[in-house]
Amino acid sequence: MTDERFMDLVADRIRRIRRSRKLTQEEMQNFGFNYRYYQMIESGAANLTLKSVNRLAKAFQVPASGIFSALRPQAG
Repeated sequence: MTDERFMDLVADRIRRIRRSRKLTQEEMQNFGFNYRYYQMIESGAANLTLKSVNRLAKAFQVPASGIFSALRPQAG
């Protein structure tokens, strides 16, 4: 798997978790994320730090490993 593909899969996973928690991108500012940076995360353009992964996990109330769980290409 290429780095770009991996980043796209992580971005998609983050987007799906956020939506399942009924949070908007704007609301992610409440968890310490700059709005533009958060948009970059979900577009796969941001190279996430461990600190960001930990903050995402806290915001979504999942273990940090949950950010990477079930990463697989979606059909179609």
